[in-house]
Amino acid sequence: MQDIIIVGGGHAGFEAATILSKTKSKILLITKNINNIGELSCNPSIGGLGKSNLVREIDSLGGFIGYVSTKSSIQLKKISTSKGEAIQCTRSQIDRKKYKKNIKKIFKKKNIKIIQDEVLKLIIKNNKVVGVKTKSSCFLSKAVILTTGTFLNSKIYIGAIKYKEGRINEKNSFLLSKQLNFLIGPSKRLKTGTSPRISYKNVKFKNLKKQNGDFNPIPSLSERYKINKNYKNMKCWLTKTTEKTKEIIKKSLKVSPVYKNIINGNSPRYCPSIEDKIYRFYNNKSHNIFLEPDINNQIYLSGISTCLNYKFQKLLLSSINGLENCEITRLGYSVEYDFFNPKNLKKSLESKLIKGLFLAGQINGTTGYEEAAAQGVLTGINSYLYINNKKYWYPNKKNSYIGLMINDLTKNGVTEPYRIFTKKSENRLNLREDNSGKRLFNVFKNLKIVMNFNFLKIKKKNINNLLNNIIINKNIINQIHLHFKYKNYIKIQNLSFKKKKNIKNFKLKNFNFFKIKNLSKEISEKLNKEKPENIKDLLKINIINNDSLKIILNYFKRLI
Repeated sequence: MQDIIIVGGGHAGFEAATILSKTKSKILLITKNINNIGELSCNPSIGGLGKSNLVREIDSLGGFIGYVSTKSSIQLKKISTSKGEAIQCTRSQIDRKKYKKNIKKIFKKKNIKIIQDEVLKLIIKNNKVVGVKTKSSCFLSKAVILTTGTFLNSKIYIGAIKYKEGRINEKNSFLLSKQLNFLIGPSKRLKTGTSPRISYKNVKFKNLKKQNGDFNPIPSLSERYKINKNYKNMKCWLTKTTEKTKEIIKKSLKVSPVYKNIINGNSPRYCPSIEDKIYRFYNNKSHNIFLEPDINNQIYLSGISTCLNYKFQKLLLSSINGLENCEITRLGYSVEYDFFNPKNLKKSLESKLIKGLFLAGQINGTTGYEEAAAQGVLTGINSYLYINNKKYWYPNKKNSYIGLMINDLTKNGVTEPYRIFTKKSENRLNLREDNSGKRLFNVFKNLKIVMNFNFLKIKKKNINNLLNNIIINKNIINQIHLHFKYKNYIKIQNLSFKKKKNIKNFKLKNFNFFKIKNLSKEISEKLNKEKPENIKDLLKINIINNDSLKIILNYFKRLI
């Protein structure tokens, strides 16, 4: 009898398992392939805008994605340095082999039992999960965490070829998806994709723009890992599509699985395929493509995900500056998969329909390693609280980006793969990458569970030591500088929160939203159709993004 079973060994499963390993719970992780635990399915990088904030928050809770990605890094770079500190972020370019190796080292040190098997169905009694049935056996438990990634009833597409796989050469999970449709469904479909990889050979690096990492200082995604002095910062490169690329894509749409409506799942808005980029933004002269060093003398082409056939992928790459004679080592592909409405989850990420069943990662409609890892931490904490009959815990959207993401998922649901961004937070001046430790220490010091207590205690001691040596510590000096820099702006930000509360009951009955200038025609039409009676009702409508909401609120503030 296990306390908690975790299904899946991706980033969500890894973080859930390691956070639970800090307790005395009996943990079983079931994965289809032990060798693929910690696999970076898409690009070999972690962090970036909004995502690095999640990583640093996970790190502050004792999670490992920031630690492992920094330890496995071949390049670390601070991004958006021309903007304010609230927007600045860190990005780590990863060595895939080192990353998986470092994750396996962590697993070996923890009290986590891992078996290689396929989960076929959940064992349910009286609307409560009590275990799982696999191909080879049955395992009983008090709670189950599902971190199935893109494997639920998934299909991979490369041109006209279709595979029943969730990742290249890895079969999907059809029976489990079928049962979940009955238990917590109906499911919906989403689509994601990956870019082709090429050999280092025949790439004209002289025609590409170098993208160097940072050396002084070297940024980090973890407060717990000290970067080695012998750390090698490898180069990345930047190139662009051409007019010829546009013409090739235009011709290829006739055979594209996406534009032939073979794939119906919505794709990530902020990480579209190259077909979508060209089709939607045809007037753009070019699109950026980043060349990222990969294992086995390969290069991953970030920004050019595609599911076109070999012929068009070859033509496409040959039209790009510096890649005219490149050799494809792995084709890009798209994967379409099932996910379940996260509005049917509590903020603890436990199902509202099945007790003891927790869901994390792409099964909830998110995209990205970082978003999955954050949900893994939360499900790990709350599954522990569940089996010990304790009150659930979840972060507040005003205190963390993890809280913001959970609020967005459980309140608004998902119509396209969800990605975190700093602009989604109204409190982003406070939710900086550099102060995650301070923010989450204050939040978690009253969390009455055994896990991670020692880490937080050590952290507090370290903070006190740093305060005693404030004159020689650049990080503390920077924190004080930022505190006074943003002090007045944060006061204005807090006043705007109060005004928003006051405006919520402002009546909108039969209001014509076309009167509001700068509001898009699409949003105006939908709001006129929905006919919200007040601002409070308007805030419940999922179609409104932050920018549209600001325009609407600023309009009505002038009328009060």
